[in-house]
Amino acid sequence: RKVRIASECHRQVRKWAQSWIKPGILLTDMCEAIENKNRELVGENGLKAGVGFPTGCSLDYVAAHYTPNVGDTTRLGYDNVMKIDFGTQIEGRIIDCAWTVAFNPKFDPLLEAVKAATEAGIKAAGIGVRLCDIGEEIQEVMESHEIEL
Repeated sequence: RKVRIASECHRQVRKWAQSWIKPGILLTDMCEAIENKNRELVGENGLKAGVGFPTGCSLDYVAAHYTPNVGDTTRLGYDNVMKIDFGTQIEGRIIDCAWTVAFNPKFDPLLEAVKAATEAGIKAAGIGVRLCDIGEEIQEVMESHEIEL
């Protein structure tokens, strides 16, 4: 039950964030807004419920886990590719997901390839399947797209 509650809060925060994130936004403001909405919907209560980890908003060549510090003046640009990652937790059970944001249509083939690779990884996953085998499936799909930017 707790995982379902955290999952629903996470889904609502993600949908809400996707509706207003646009080029020009200050990354610190974006992360703060996502974390505040997360706290509001999950009913933050000390260590019992709240933010699972700091919101990540990695730009371009930074693969993951970048979080802006106070005073960071980085803004999302039209030509950036940003990976957003946040978590919701209830009693230590963390719900986590990430998604990619890009506004320039030149990145559409990249986003399509990532979606196809993710779906291949999900299809390959199962009981007893080695992580390296899932990774191999994902890599094969990504490389088959032969994207040039």
